[in-house]
Amino acid sequence: MGIFLLEMTDGSEMILTAGRATRTETGDVAFEYVDARGNWSRSCSVHSAQVKTAYARRVGEDGVARWVPQLSAGRWWAY
Repeated sequence: MGIFLLEMTDGSEMILTAGRATRTETGDVAFEYVDARGNWSRSCSVHSAQVKTAYARRVGEDGVARWVPQLSAGRWWAY
């Protein structure tokens, strides 16, 4: 399970937990969960025009958790 932060263009923020996050081919940010059989399903999508920056929560080698920015263009997956 991952923790993700979206900074929205209106100045608000959204924090979600999901199995993974992705930037789709159209630029939207989508969040997905996996079932016991390994099937992924989308639980939430946020339109690209609403997203300023997307972050994934990661623990560094020093043991400190940080928000790691994801690419602002192109496809990506974060777990």
